[in-house]
Amino acid sequence: MSTAFEKKLIRLKVDGLPLIDSIMRRMRMRQILFEYIPDSKRGAIPAVETLLLLVINMVVARDPLYELQQWVDSLDLRCLGYGKRPDTKFSDDRFARALDKLFQADRASLMTSIVVSAVRTFGLDLSRIHNDCTSVKAFGRMEGKTSSGFELHHGHSKDHRPDLKQLVFCLSICEDGAVPVHHKVYSGNTNDASTHIETWDTLCLIHGRTDFIYVGDSKLCGQPQLDYITDNHGRAITIVPSNWLEVERFRNMLRAGPISKKLLLRRPRPNDESKTEYYSVYVGHTVTQLLDKYSLWWFVSSEKRKRDRYSREDRLRKAEASLVELSVKINRGKLKKKGDIEKAAFEILTKRHLQHLMGITVKTHMERKQVLLRGRVGNKFQYKRTCRVYYSLHWERDRDALRRETRVDGLFPLLSTDPTIHPRDVLKIYKYQPRLEKRFSQFKSIHRAAPLLFKRIDRIEANMFVFFLSLMVQAIIERMIRQQIKELKFKPLKLYPEDRDAPHPTTSQILKTFDGISTYKITQEDSTIEEYKDPLDHTQRQVLELLDIEEEEYWKI
Repeated sequence: MSTAFEKKLIRLKVDGLPLIDSIMRRMRMRQILFEYIPDSKRGAIPAVETLLLLVINMVVARDPLYELQQWVDSLDLRCLGYGKRPDTKFSDDRFARALDKLFQADRASLMTSIVVSAVRTFGLDLSRIHNDCTSVKAFGRMEGKTSSGFELHHGHSKDHRPDLKQLVFCLSICEDGAVPVHHKVYSGNTNDASTHIETWDTLCLIHGRTDFIYVGDSKLCGQPQLDYITDNHGRAITIVPSNWLEVERFRNMLRAGPISKKLLLRRPRPNDESKTEYYSVYVGHTVTQLLDKYSLWWFVSSEKRKRDRYSREDRLRKAEASLVELSVKINRGKLKKKGDIEKAAFEILTKRHLQHLMGITVKTHMERKQVLLRGRVGNKFQYKRTCRVYYSLHWERDRDALRRETRVDGLFPLLSTDPTIHPRDVLKIYKYQPRLEKRFSQFKSIHRAAPLLFKRIDRIEANMFVFFLSLMVQAIIERMIRQQIKELKFKPLKLYPEDRDAPHPTTSQILKTFDGISTYKITQEDSTIEEYKDPLDHTQRQVLELLDIEEEEYWKI
């Protein structure tokens, strides 16, 4: 009696993995990693291959670093260049050991080699580099310090979780596609200002020159940082902190009377191209000497003016609401004295930075009355006169001060160490800085960098390097697609539901287009009978064409 073997249908996902693999191959990421992390020959799978899978997981997975073995088991590894599926299981321990080997490697030189390879392969322009830092919160106990001095520590939390320990993630991008070209991890209590000199030195090694424009936030605007860069023939552009005396001096000049300005730049408003944003620069006061040798330009933004006015009005409403709450608490408890009431009211205004825009008055009142004394009622009543002092709280907006304050709305000063750069160019260069904030948003939301859930602190530092590689790959895909659409004059890709156009496609949208693309095989008695694959639609073929990937290269079957 014969037994018929059951047929089994096996589905393996391809998704957007070949797109990522193609970029990593052009960057020679695998070869460079092998130079710094050689194969020990003891494991069936080299640590480099495990790390590459980890990079891909951070780019495509909806829950990176979660259920890694199940995720690898669901993939058709042939699309990543594997001729035969490895018998070894990609367990969490295998990925952890790969991070250990990465931590032991010379990651600074490794990063430089990978970035230089990407610059040469894709022709990245490093003439302008933007830098900023963000904090990444951590849960659990991860005590200790790595050999590089890195440790989790409490500090200024940009995630608004001061109760949690954190690390500081420093990232630099080039202005050519916002591609990351440098990163460094610091302890959680590190001041951003102390990172710029080290970052600039490393960028000089990557770039090979020192005359590129280095752009940073207000932490760069300090004499040690700026002097170091200029003394080494570098250039920098930064925004000046609002608490500088020279900024307050110019604000007072504006409050005293209007100063003429000229229109400098007109552009569509970000995220709403139907509206226009205007930038102006003050005439006659556009250039001043800061730190005795650096040029300072005073700009005004039409959108920032609106935001400043809305912010001030919001602070006024909240302060008035707080004063109403305070007014019902006076004359009892700790608010029986006039001085205590005035102090509490001024604390509210100081908290909202409104002490010069609102007036506070505490009025004194006296209540006199006669009180009948206790005793038998007779012809002669005995009375006692009493006098009670109580206070009332009053406030009003200073209309003249508010009118003067509107003159400084939208003002922001930019500093340039190179006086030959035109103020229009200074403005346009600095306004690219929000693209770096977008990379941080992707780092935390798409790649899920926070919170950290590792057991060993050295693996955290190594994992941040893997996050940097994933950000780099993602940015290069995005840059290539947008450049090719512009050069070939392609119509916008229809990446949104209902075939809506995506004029500025992101990597997450591009990869989402390939979600569900799979291969199928019917097996019987451990042998493959038939094999199928999902067809690619028009939009998917367009993406492959823009990335210069043949359909046969996509499948690799």
